[in-house]
Amino acid sequence: MANIKDMTTGNPTKIIFYFAMPMLIGNLFQQFYTMVDAMIVGKFVGVNALAAVGATNALNFFIISLVIGLMSGVSVVVAQYFGFQDYHRLKQVIATASIMIGLVSVVLTIIGIVLAKPLLLLLQTPKEILDDSVLFMTTLFIGILPMGLYNGVFAILRALGNSITPLYFLIISSLLNIALSFLFVVGFGLGVAGAAWATVVSQLVSAILCIIYGYRHVPYMRLKKKDLHFDRAIFKEIFRIALPSALQGSFISIGNMAIQGLINSFGATVVAAYTAASRIDSLTYQPGIAFGAASSMFAGQNIGAGKIDRVKEGFWSGIKVVTVVSLAITVLVQIFAHQFLTLFLDSSATEALSIGTGYLKIVSLFYVVVGILFVVRETLRGTGDAIVPLWMGIFELASRLAIGFILSQFLGYMGLWWATPVAWVSATMLGLWRYKSGRWMRKAVIKKDV
Repeated sequence: MANIKDMTTGNPTKIIFYFAMPMLIGNLFQQFYTMVDAMIVGKFVGVNALAAVGATNALNFFIISLVIGLMSGVSVVVAQYFGFQDYHRLKQVIATASIMIGLVSVVLTIIGIVLAKPLLLLLQTPKEILDDSVLFMTTLFIGILPMGLYNGVFAILRALGNSITPLYFLIISSLLNIALSFLFVVGFGLGVAGAAWATVVSQLVSAILCIIYGYRHVPYMRLKKKDLHFDRAIFKEIFRIALPSALQGSFISIGNMAIQGLINSFGATVVAAYTAASRIDSLTYQPGIAFGAASSMFAGQNIGAGKIDRVKEGFWSGIKVVTVVSLAITVLVQIFAHQFLTLFLDSSATEALSIGTGYLKIVSLFYVVVGILFVVRETLRGTGDAIVPLWMGIFELASRLAIGFILSQFLGYMGLWWATPVAWVSATMLGLWRYKSGRWMRKAVIKKDV
């Protein structure tokens, strides 16, 4: 039945590893198409166009964080009810979540389109790239609804232990996005708008395919008109986990926007360098994201089944695997940082290449930390302990802003490069303290009377 996987039995390390791998591959495909978008824009339109796309990263991440935060609430509650084997309530959760996702996506689309330019101005986006940045951002906002829908289906499938099917759809969406980027940007000469429309269209196709698949192959997702009932009690349960998750992501993205504003103040060359380097950087986060998500689903199902000891085993399994993978990535980036950047920047852009290489050399030393951060945070969230991940986000925000602002006064943009690792360390320490305290187990009880 749709590759659904019960995670409450079997070897935790193997389960988490094999569950995470399709997500990792899918995430890499997603990052690959964003990298190709940046390559196409940077190579065929110009450095300023690449900077215009990069200047929207923080704002775009803010909106995505809200959507992903909602999906975290949905996935945890679905995983817990699946582990508890309450299939009737499980279907009610999916129906309520579907209505919630649709409404929130429409609201975010309207807000995003209206506030895109004011926010980009607030971020001190350089005048020479402002118009392109606004055009790119407002076009992406049109795709929030399909993005929300396919992320919602992905969250539900993964909560049910199926990480294979989302991979197939991500590959289709990614390849379509790349093909459309070439067509719209190179073929039609649409510039940054072409890259944005390629993303919107590919997300729409993916959303339609996901909905069709879910209806046909997953009984719990086979919703009819009579099933589309908004259950307030279930919404509260989802919201209890989703709100802190969304706020946590939002705090991180607010920090990103503040840092982006500081980066923008150093001019288009530094913005372009950071844009190219952050594309590489975001690729290296993917193991942490994948193993964190796997740990969350593992924790959610086992909490629902009342198996606390398996949650603990899964936690350390996730830590071990992500540490090994992150160390390997650190070595690669330290050796090939300059070569990776030439994928996005022309070899003649020597200043931007030098700036970007400096950034990667610093942050790559801390990839193990960010990998552990994801596993700790998502395991806690999977148990239903959603407040501490929020505080981890606040710590990350506060330390990144403080260190970034102070060091940039003395070291210029190099000071900003050190802000991110400090933020990772502070947030990870808080999460490890919470896990070691054992207090998360008090939250690890599903509300069976919902």
